[in-house]
Amino acid sequence: MALAVLFDKKKRAAAQARFKAWWNGEDYTPAPEGEAADAPAAAQAIPPQPAAAEAISPRLAALQRIWGEGRTRPGDATAESLLAAMLNAPPEAQIDVMGAGLAGPLMRIAEGHPGPIVAHEWREETLAATRRALAAAGLSERVSVKPIDLDTYAPQPDTIDALISFDEFTYAANAPRLAAQIAKALKPGAYALIEAYVAIPTPDVAPAFAAAFAEHHVRPAGDLQDLLNEAGLKVESGEDVTEEHLASAREGFKRLAGVVEAAVGEGLSVRVLQEAAWEAAAWKERLKLLSQRRLERRRFLVRKAPAASA
Repeated sequence: MALAVLFDKKKRAAAQARFKAWWNGEDYTPAPEGEAADAPAAAQAIPPQPAAAEAISPRLAALQRIWGEGRTRPGDATAESLLAAMLNAPPEAQIDVMGAGLAGPLMRIAEGHPGPIVAHEWREETLAATRRALAAAGLSERVSVKPIDLDTYAPQPDTIDALISFDEFTYAANAPRLAAQIAKALKPGAYALIEAYVAIPTPDVAPAFAAAFAEHHVRPAGDLQDLLNEAGLKVESGEDVTEEHLASAREGFKRLAGVVEAAVGEGLSVRVLQEAAWEAAAWKERLKLLSQRRLERRRFLVRKAPAASA
C-alpha cells in the first residue's frame, strides 16, 4: 500500500510540474529514472485527494475548475438569464434546452423563466452531476434532465413551446436532420435560439476542439443559416456573439493558474491535472482562432411558420 501511495504522489508531482511548465511557456523535461528518488520530497507536500472531489469524474472536476461551478464551457450568467425573454414564450410555457452541459446555464435560464424547463443532454458523463446540482438548488420539480442522442433525436411533432440549443450544431454529424427534427417538434409559430461555432473548415480548426466531448462539425455561418431555413426554421436574426464569448473564455483561462496552485493546496489528482492541461491546450488554439475571427460564435433566432389560417 505504501508503495502505491508513493507512486501516486510521484505521478501527481510529475503532472503538476508538466502543467506548471506548460503554463509558464517553458519546455518540460522529465527527471531521469536515476533521479526519481528526489520526487517524493516534493510530492510529500501534496496532501491526499479529498474524498468529496471523487463524486464527479476528473474531467468534470477539471472543467469546473476552469469555467466555474456547473459549467463545461465558458458562459455569462447575466446573458443566459436573458435568453428566455428572446423566445417570446409566455411564463407558463415549457422551454426545452439542448446541450447545457451541466446545471449552471440551466439555473440561469430558470432565473429568467418561471415555467418548466426540460434539458436534453447528449453528454452522458454530465447527466448525474446535473441532476444532483438541480436537486441541491431545489429546482428538480421545475427543471428536468433527459438524455438524447444527436443522431437519433426524434421528438413528437408540434410539442415544444420554445427551444434553446447551445452547441448541437457544432457537434451534430447530421445537422440537416437535426434541424428538421427541431422544426418538426416546435409548435407552429414557436421560436428557437441556436448557438453554434461557425468557420470555414480547415485543418487548423481541429486542434481547437481536441478536448471536446464529441467530434466537431463546424461549418460556415451561411451554410448553417441555409440548412436552418431549408428545414422550415426561418432565421429572424443572426447575432455575432464572438466578442462576448471570447471575453468569457479569457476569464476562465485566467483561472488556469489557480488550478496549478490548487494542485498543491488541495491535492488534485493527476487525472484532474491531465484533463485541465488537455482542455487548456485545446482552448489556446480556440482562443487564437476566435481572436483572429477565423472561428466565430453565432446566435440565430429562428421561428417555425405559424399555422395556416382556415
